[in-house]
Amino acid sequence: MRIAYVTPNYFPFVGGVEKLVQKISEELAAKGHEVEIITTGRDDATKTLNGVSIRSFPRSFPFYISYSLTDYLIRHGHHYDIVQAHNFHTLIPLQSAYARKKAAKKFPLVLMSHYHGKGSSRYSSLLLKSGRRLFSANYRSADVILCHTEFESDLLKSHFALPKSKIRIIPGGVDIAGIEKTKPYDDAGKNLCVVSRLEKYKNIHLAIKAMYFLPEEYHLVIIGDGPYKPQLQRITGQLGLVRKVTFKNFVPLMELYSWLKTCALVLNLSDLESFGLTVIEGLAAGKPVVVNNRTALAELAKRFDGVTAVDAAQLNPRELARAIQRRAETPLAEKPCLGQYTWKAVAEQLLGYYQSI
Repeated sequence: MRIAYVTPNYFPFVGGVEKLVQKISEELAAKGHEVEIITTGRDDATKTLNGVSIRSFPRSFPFYISYSLTDYLIRHGHHYDIVQAHNFHTLIPLQSAYARKKAAKKFPLVLMSHYHGKGSSRYSSLLLKSGRRLFSANYRSADVILCHTEFESDLLKSHFALPKSKIRIIPGGVDIAGIEKTKPYDDAGKNLCVVSRLEKYKNIHLAIKAMYFLPEEYHLVIIGDGPYKPQLQRITGQLGLVRKVTFKNFVPLMELYSWLKTCALVLNLSDLESFGLTVIEGLAAGKPVVVNNRTALAELAKRFDGVTAVDAAQLNPRELARAIQRRAETPLAEKPCLGQYTWKAVAEQLLGYYQSI
């Protein structure tokens, strides 16, 4: 098959959507399919990476609007067997649906929402809410709409009046084998691990404040980068926790997996998640996980015994520390079955949807 993935960003940009698109693209390319990334950037550019063609178009406005990208899909979209556009929190899916509507030769269109109901800022949330009618009319024209969880599916039906018959649920993928075979670091302390883009809605500041009330042997390792990092570092300094909190930028995968294998517990206290990739990664490493009792994270807590949900916004730092310590000192009774989350399984499920279209 000839497959096009239309995405706001692509590797080396780091993010959950970008990681999924990269891994799926490389998995399908390795199976012999012709995969092309259609994305945005500063300039027009084309290149090939790990068997995947990458075509970049300049952005015209915020939210990844690109006139030249839309025009390309209008003129060339019919050359692909499948066009799949990603991320309802940008205008990439809207542009892709518009392009199909305007194209002289229609092309099969799949939309993958990555939708958690709210934007990361007041302005983006307002745009999402005010534009629902326009988005809905265009999204309904897609052949299939993919999401990661029942939580996300319910949001799509509620916010965009999308028919249940078009929605399919497919999990995000994780390198289960790579995590399992990675060796931990030789570290005798109790490390808590956060792997995240550093945004305010990720609630990493709540984890830092809880560290003040945890015993001395506990240490918080924050792996990631983002605009909220200076504020997090300031909070750490104000609480006198510089020795108990370590900041690391995004690290190579093997190093990340080693931290997951070393830590006592993985934390994800985000307010906005359509899936919860780090939850599955933590479980694959054999570690308990504490999540915020919101969005798709709450769904994962119900599915897996090793995941504990807390109301992060309602607990004070001492109460949150107590909940974290209880879970960290209760190892997993047994590692859950995670076969459906391998990249191979996810790619095969996607191909099934494509073939049905």
